[in-house]
Amino acid sequence: MLKNKYLRLIRPKHWIKNLIIALPLILSNNFNASSLSNLGLGIISFCFLASAGYILNDIRDVENDRLHPIKRNRPLASGIINIGSAFYLSLILITGSLLLSFIINKWAFLISFIYFITNYYYSIKGKKIRFIDIVLLSSFYLIRIFYGAIICDVKITGWFIATITLAVLSLSTNKRFMECLNSSVKDIPGRGYSADDSVFLQIIMINFAMSSIVLLNIHAYFVLNITNSIFFVLLNLLAASISLFYFDQSKNKSEDPVERILKNKGLLVSLIFFVGIYFYEMIIKVK
Repeated sequence: MLKNKYLRLIRPKHWIKNLIIALPLILSNNFNASSLSNLGLGIISFCFLASAGYILNDIRDVENDRLHPIKRNRPLASGIINIGSAFYLSLILITGSLLLSFIINKWAFLISFIYFITNYYYSIKGKKIRFIDIVLLSSFYLIRIFYGAIICDVKITGWFIATITLAVLSLSTNKRFMECLNSSVKDIPGRGYSADDSVFLQIIMINFAMSSIVLLNIHAYFVLNITNSIFFVLLNLLAASISLFYFDQSKNKSEDPVERILKNKGLLVSLIFFVGIYFYEMIIKVK
């Protein structure tokens, strides 16, 4: 029971988000012992840092979480873990994370520190500021991308960053959209939104998603030099499928992007095939 409640506190299922750190290396196809070693340390470091961020966020948001129909069951909001113990655990995780990043190199340490400061600002202030919160949520993904590029010594293009930026803006907007949709009160506790904002948020999240698909095509053609017409047919069909499954709230009303992915079989299958066609094209190019 003790082990289970602390696992719920650090949310290990959310560590899947840190796999995005590997994206620059995967797309560069420049695997070697050094880059793989740094990648492993980097992912562990960010898992610790992300969990520390979740704990600090829960500490700051504990009163608002107690008013939320789902979040009130979290360990701190429900009272099964006291705030003091949670705070000390977060300090241990932060220290371990920064040490691992420092072992990799000073730039990895600097980016980790920037992530921590940004995450802390989001916890104490940023998440309450309308639209700024969406930008900050998106920045957490982008920092991971830059971190992965730094630790693996990979150059990333502007097209790639533009594509990822629009995609994560869509994910972050969807998170707020679902909060508005699920709210039992008009004004969302601890946020700068009301239930009336759901329509507007839905419009911009779809626009961000469609724009990212357009840029994805440009990146594949002009940067990765993929010219196979079948690839582009599959790419767009699968990208559309991913968007439809992810944004469909008829069966899954979770505000958590990880839960929305892991509990949606259609989305998982689409993602697997989406990643598969990219790997296939890259293997063909290497040959």
